[in-house]
Amino acid sequence: MSGKVTLYAATVESVELPIKVNSDPTATVPYFALSATSAVAPGTFFAGTWVSSYDSTTDLTTARTPTLGSAGSMVIASGSDYSLWVKVTLLGEVAQWPVATIHCP
Repeated sequence: MSGKVTLYAATVESVELPIKVNSDPTATVPYFALSATSAVAPGTFFAGTWVSSYDSTTDLTTARTPTLGSAGSMVIASGSDYSLWVKVTLLGEVAQWPVATIHCP
């Protein structure tokens, strides 16, 4: 995972995350979801956006989540930690994995 992001439940904001993949995923939509643990994949994903093009020399691109917060597309609650998952389509295959921890004090 990329690391830990601290967000307050009262905020409504998106998070930009570097995504490392071995081929260009930017022709398809990145999807994001939250779960209570990185061991269990979430069931509902929400559409995000790409904010940078794919760099084939570093295998990196950057994606932005939908809004997070008490009034966001992806609801977070005070006193909780979440695993943030990304789901992308690469070479016709769907891949999903946890990319960060969202800490909500």
